[in-house]
Amino acid sequence: MSDDRIISNINRIESIDILRGITILVMIFVNDVAGVRGTPFWMKHISPPLADGMTFVDIVFPAFLFIVGMSIPFALNRRFDQGQSTFEIWKHILIRTLSLLIIGVFMVNSDSLSAAGYLSPSLWILLMYTGVIMVWNKSADKGMIIKAIGGGLLILAAILYRGEGPEQLIELRPQWWGILGLIGWSYLVGCTVYYIFRPKLHPMVGMMAILYCVYMADETGFFTHFYDIIPWVKIGSALGSHGAVVVSGVILGMILLPGTPAQSPAWRMRWATFYGIGMAAAAILMHSGNELHQMFIINKILATPPWCLWSAAIMTWLWVIIYWLVDVKGWEAWAITVRPAGANALFAYILAPVLYALFDLSSLLFSGFNFYHWLGQDFAIGFWRSLFFAFGVTWLAGGLRRFGIVLKL
Repeated sequence: MSDDRIISNINRIESIDILRGITILVMIFVNDVAGVRGTPFWMKHISPPLADGMTFVDIVFPAFLFIVGMSIPFALNRRFDQGQSTFEIWKHILIRTLSLLIIGVFMVNSDSLSAAGYLSPSLWILLMYTGVIMVWNKSADKGMIIKAIGGGLLILAAILYRGEGPEQLIELRPQWWGILGLIGWSYLVGCTVYYIFRPKLHPMVGMMAILYCVYMADETGFFTHFYDIIPWVKIGSALGSHGAVVVSGVILGMILLPGTPAQSPAWRMRWATFYGIGMAAAAILMHSGNELHQMFIINKILATPPWCLWSAAIMTWLWVIIYWLVDVKGWEAWAITVRPAGANALFAYILAPVLYALFDLSSLLFSGFNFYHWLGQDFAIGFWRSLFFAFGVTWLAGGLRRFGIVLKL
């Protein structure tokens, strides 16, 4: 692909979509293979959970955050170019954040469903996700009736939900917000930082450093009194280190915009490579204090700065490779296996639990025998089961996209 073609298509960098697709594909695979008997430790999250270290599985979540950040400059700049007012832009940002929080709450509560509830766990999950699809389906923009029905299904799901705690009228709780909820909080941080400091890179880098300082301040107890005001969000991780990962993606996305000094592929790849090296160096330096405090270890559960920085650095280097292959050389054929997931990422993400629920319900036809679960009793078979499942979900999400089923927040 020529430089002119890259610049003319600057608002659609293919490598970002493909990187998103790879992340979705890997996420579905590792979530599924974790339930296979005999799965090796390096294909699961680091164990024990608070250990100092990470596997490739621990990079999946920050990969989501990083790609969300890369997309922010393109999404907001389109709104700026359309002449949208400050009110319109922030309305979009806040609605999208709230949408992620709402879906996240429903998803995280689905992990603790009681079998003694009004609906079986599988039926409740199908009811809930049907509501999500109807409310946030892109084609529903032209049909408020569909959205209203979907909203009604979500309200019904909230009323019918029964967890494992004491019985109450509404038992849904934020808990830890779930993956989508955490993405929602950090997306809000990334948009706020970009809105204030665009189009300058240096203040953005400074804000990334400050967000890591927010995490460390929280670890020392600086924000203790704030939890009396907002007890349902972890300032240090949700708004601090997770937000920093999003901002690190924003910074990389900014060098792809028109008007930046990085207008040639070579310049962009060189800049991004050294950018990744800088974050890796910061991670190494911070990790040197791992014996002083747990905030300096590499750990996903604790959302420590070294873990975030290493994850962002790895994602930066991975993007450089994909950018060179796809946007520079034009070698796109290999990406056909991951492109469907990147084009309909949110739907692909929720499609996996929907299929699990359907597998559970179908087992009732065979006296409770779950064939899919049975395939996971041996790693030699279960590995291929998970691999085919991951590709199947991404292709199904891509296929349903052609029929107008695309989730858009």
